[in-house]
Amino acid sequence: MMKVLKITGLSLVLGAAMMSGAVAQSESDFVAAFSGNWQTLDPSLSDGGACRIELKKDKTGATYDLAAEHCGGDLAGIRSWGIVNSQLALLGKEDKILARMGGNQMRMSGDTESGKALVFERVNGSTAAAARPAVDAPCVYYGYTATCAKPEDFAEPKPAAPGEVAKASVLVRVNARAEARPDASVVSTIPADTCVVVDQCTTASDGLWCRAKVANYTGWIPQKAIRQGRWPVLTFTNQCHGAN
Repeated sequence: MMKVLKITGLSLVLGAAMMSGAVAQSESDFVAAFSGNWQTLDPSLSDGGACRIELKKDKTGATYDLAAEHCGGDLAGIRSWGIVNSQLALLGKEDKILARMGGNQMRMSGDTESGKALVFERVNGSTAAAARPAVDAPCVYYGYTATCAKPEDFAEPKPAAPGEVAKASVLVRVNARAEARPDASVVSTIPADTCVVVDQCTTASDGLWCRAKVANYTGWIPQKAIRQGRWPVLTFTNQCHGAN
């Protein structure tokens, strides 16, 4: 059995065999757990390939060493990392914070300092692969139907015209989460057949995640989900037909 030890932003997932007695959650515990190779698949944060970073355990001054390749956009110039206010911070020149993330040792999510959402996932991690359920289906189904979704259905929601907002049509009942990862807290549940406003999206190994605004709340929704533990379904499509 797995158990999650949490502090604000970051959490450790430990095996039951490691849980005898009290477990201290020191900075060294988190450095050991989160060090290693990570990547983001978001093209806006990449330059010539997927942005990959190696979080090292070696410390220089107050920060930890980091190696990066193909990182661009808000992550250009990334040099080191550290734990700041219980969040993992990616740092640039003169220890300037470029991004802050929370999560666990398989997947982290957060924002760059400019407000761009980002998701980093463990590279070649067996735990990360185990976190995504195996399914045996010929395609991703369009909502609750038995029809396969078409490639164009997976397009990122965009404004229909200059000055308008991007919208998405929610096809199935879906949880909106505080961050773009499956273990983030649920903000609310969006019913099927709801038209939502989308202000930004980011890409992870499980597909597109978009931040949806409905009524007086905002939350992240995945574009793909597993229904009844077996059927992959498209949870939203990139436009609202007939919506205002």
